[in-house]
Amino acid sequence: MLENSKLSSRFKKADKKEVKLPYKFSFIRKNVSDEKAEEIVEPQKQEIENAIENEVAPQNLDISVVENDLKKDLIEKINSIPVWGEYSQEKQKELIKSFVDNKFSVEKYSFSDDDKQKLIEKLSSAVIGFGPLEYLISQENVSAIFVNGTNSVHIEIGGRILNTEMMLSNQQLEFLINSISGMVCTKIDLSKNVWNVKYNNLLISVITANISNSGTNIIIRKTVEFNIESILDNAFVSREVLDFIINAISEKKNIIFSGDINSGKTTFLDVLINTTILNKRAVLLEKSSQINSKSNYLMKFSIDTKSTDLDEIVENIMKIEPEYIISDLNTSIIEFSERKGCISTLCASSVETAISKLVNNVVVNENLSEKLAKNKVLTNYDYLVQINKLDNGKRCVTSIVELSPARTAALSVKLVSKLENGQYINDFPQPLTSFRAETLISQSGSMSSRFYH
Repeated sequence: MLENSKLSSRFKKADKKEVKLPYKFSFIRKNVSDEKAEEIVEPQKQEIENAIENEVAPQNLDISVVENDLKKDLIEKINSIPVWGEYSQEKQKELIKSFVDNKFSVEKYSFSDDDKQKLIEKLSSAVIGFGPLEYLISQENVSAIFVNGTNSVHIEIGGRILNTEMMLSNQQLEFLINSISGMVCTKIDLSKNVWNVKYNNLLISVITANISNSGTNIIIRKTVEFNIESILDNAFVSREVLDFIINAISEKKNIIFSGDINSGKTTFLDVLINTTILNKRAVLLEKSSQINSKSNYLMKFSIDTKSTDLDEIVENIMKIEPEYIISDLNTSIIEFSERKGCISTLCASSVETAISKLVNNVVVNENLSEKLAKNKVLTNYDYLVQINKLDNGKRCVTSIVELSPARTAALSVKLVSKLENGQYINDFPQPLTSFRAETLISQSGSMSSRFYH
């Protein structure tokens, strides 16, 4: 862009003399006449003269260059406004428009009104809400977004992780953190290593630069609406297997739901809470709020398993004497397993790993031998439901084992259901209430719940 200062120093207009421009020698041969040479350079001459006369930028200035410059200036401006996150989106858009109008006036940009409006919209989408991630979040088939500092941005579609080839700058990351903080009305404590919040249908985890060599990492995962019918439609579990699990919960069996992170444990648990034990007095423990139950009988607690007062919390929960204790902490609390109606989640990729973790927890916390600890686990828990994410990205129940103390390992851990080639092979203990699931489906109607997918 030709700035006013440069124009005034290069082209004096005071005497109104015509500006004499040199011919472009690289395009003019020796045998070209003066008239022909003038014809060649006339377009450039006319453009510069118009710029001098009107004191505006030439029309062929690339708008993408202007967009990048304005975006950088706008982010700097926003970061200098402490209360920016407190403004409504309408107010933010209004301020962005004023910013662009002012820039166009000062810099003498001469783009069409349509181009200017498109530029305002692009800048707004870049700095309002989740900024550069807003487009990815708006895509229905994108279930999660992973920001690896300034290195990369990946997304999850249909259970598969894909590289977007996008990279965020430190300035964009800082803006994104401030924007999230404003949206959830909570100041992010960057002194902590991990920060978890929920905003509308998004679960957001921020891993700070304290432990991340690539800068701040951000994980955004969508929650979706599901109910008992939809988990059947999505082949998360078969009708017969679901029927068995519902019946086991109704009989207050102690059950472990085991699986890797993002395998669907909380998914399944949320649906079961909102159907099977909806009208039961129950206690729910979570690390962060993910389950959105509609029950008036459910008491919800967000706790830290490493908290110094965990024992006191557990003791007081036991005093409540709920019908069910649901622990979505991805670990086991031994005291809860010693009473009926205990439902827990555990982070483990297989049945063998899950049992090993349960036994080791008892060994460490109760100072028992491995043999006695294993016997206690097999006595306290009735069933272990294994949930996995398959190679095709789908999440589903892959097996169920019945636990009971016995002389041999084969008898103490009995396989009662297994997924093979897309079909369940079941050997459930009798009696089995075969119509239990259908009854709940008919009762649930349009009931749905929001949960972590």
